Amino acid sequence: MPELEGIKTKLLPIQSLTNSNIIRIVFFIIIFGIYYFFVSPHFEKLLITGISRTAQKSSTMQVNTLSPVFDIYTYSAEYNLSSGISENSTTGISRFITIDPRVLAMSSFLSDYHSPLAPYSKYIVETADSYGLDWRLVVSISGVESSFGNIVPGGDSNNAWGWRGINKNARGWSVFATWEDGIKEITRGLAEGYGVTLTPAEIEPAYCPPCAEGGHAWARGVSRFMNELDYYVDNLDNN
Repeated sequence: MPELEGIKTKLLPIQSLTNSNIIRIVFFIIIFGIYYFFVSPHFEKLLITGISRTAQKSSTMQVNTLSPVFDIYTYSAEYNLSSGISENSTTGISRFITIDPRVLAMSSFLSDYHSPLAPYSKYIVETADSYGLDWRLVVSISGVESSFGNIVPGGDSNNAWGWRGINKNARGWSVFATWEDGIKEITRGLAEGYGVTLTPAEIEPAYCPPCAEGGHAWARGVSRFMNELDYYVDNLDNN
């Protein structure tokens, strides 16, 4: 069939041309896509915008924050700080908490002596630091004077230090409304009345005159408890 063969012969160039145009279009689309997404300033702008939004979002997220138990004062620089992690059950936000080992040692020490002062360990150390007083002194005096607050004048005076002078009861002992009040007043009284550099032996003649005259039991007792607290700090892992 000569006529059919002629038609096929005419269609072949048209199909070849069409196929060639399709290839060119596909090739052009590919080249344009590469330019648009990897080379053009438009893509660069989109990339920078995306990075900026991500940075802004991350800067407002509070995942971990450092929350010291208290500021570092006179003595705390002598000790290494231990850290723990706490998580808020409501928000799910974790916080790194820095804990002064003196507080841990004080709490363990007073707990071993069944002292009612144990819950105030942090406050004792903080208050001593604020006055520049040796952090061990107030508690050690309470050990000699009242077995760490277990035997106090009047039973509920919150006076673990045999302190006289302010808010006196009928027998002349100071009465404090709370343990915090007592801790603060004794710390202030020692720092301002005796100074922050005196040793127990130097404090004894004024604090317990009879003890200074015979055997120095008061100074030796206070020194012993101060040394025990040092031991607790050095052996936290074993307490």
